Amino acid sequence: MSLMKEFKEFAIKGNVLELAVAVVIGAAFGKIVTALVESVIMPIIALVFGGKTDFAKDWAYMGIKYGVFIQSIIDFLIVAFSIFLFVKVFNKLTRAQPKEETIEENTVLLTEIRDLLRNKNL
Repeated sequence: MSLMKEFKEFAIKGNVLELAVAVVIGAAFGKIVTALVESVIMPIIALVFGGKTDFAKDWAYMGIKYGVFIQSIIDFLIVAFSIFLFVKVFNKLTRAQPKEETIEENTVLLTEIRDLLRNKNL
């Protein structure tokens, strides 16, 4: 088997393709969440704290920007919660699809033996 053919099989089947899609969607979704936090949530929080939108200037000591850290925590919590909800909905949708019943080979053989014994006794 050639190296290119092996790579194709590796990349197409399994979780590699799903992982790639998840990374792309996650990056795009992260930008949406960042924009939401910077444009909507942080201004609301700034109203609570007296109209300030940049906490890094007020809470900084020797170059440590606590406000940026707090904003990063808010970003992370929103992204994590959004991904949790997305995965939860995705799992419900995938479970709702009926799965094909698979019968094991042993069960098929035992069923055939049972049927043959029934026919023999008649």
